[in-house]
Order: sequence, then C-alpha cells, then structure tokens
Amino acid sequence: MQVKQSRLNNTIAKTIITNTATFIDRNFDFKLGEVNTHLKQMPLKQLDIFANQSFQKQYSIIVTMVNDEQFHGKLIKRINQNKYILKINNSFFKIVQLEQIKSINLV
Repeated sequence: MQVKQSRLNNTIAKTIITNTATFIDRNFDFKLGEVNTHLKQMPLKQLDIFANQSFQKQYSIIVTMVNDEQFHGKLIKRINQNKYILKINNSFFKIVQLEQIKSINLV
C-alpha cells in the first residue's frame, strides 16, 4: 500500500511541477540569464554583409541591439569577423558583436 501511495504522490508531484512550469513559461517572461531564441533578428549572414559594407564605406548607421537599445554612429574598426567598434561620438565608442545586433539601418 505504501509503495502504491508513494508512486501516486510522485506522479501527482511531477504533474503539478510540469503544469506549473508550463504555465509560467507561457504567461511570464523572466529572462533568467537565458538567451531568448525567439527574437526577431536579421540573419547573421545578412548582418555580416551589412556590417562589412557599412564599415568599408563608412556609412552612418543605426544599430538596434537585441535588447532594443539603439546606437547611431559609424563602424570604424573591425576587431574580428563578428566584432566591430562603433563610434557614436568623439568620446563614446561601443564594441558591438553581430550576435547581439537585431538590425542595422542606414541613416
């Protein structure tokens, strides 16, 4: 009897945990250190092409990051294939990684 009751309690506990986790996942957005894979982001290949073109031609661009921050400036240096230095003004520079960029737009 105790074995059956233990198994039943275990099943009920698993069901409650699963249902609670599903409810939280569907209804709340905690962003607990996880990268949200549902972000609408330009494809990395397209970002690479846009960034490379903007860097070579010194276009003035607006970079929108995945956290919806926007920066207006010019890409002045390429660190590696995925990192650039964005000059925002004479005293403010930002290192941007293509994985952290949502979109690049010309001004």
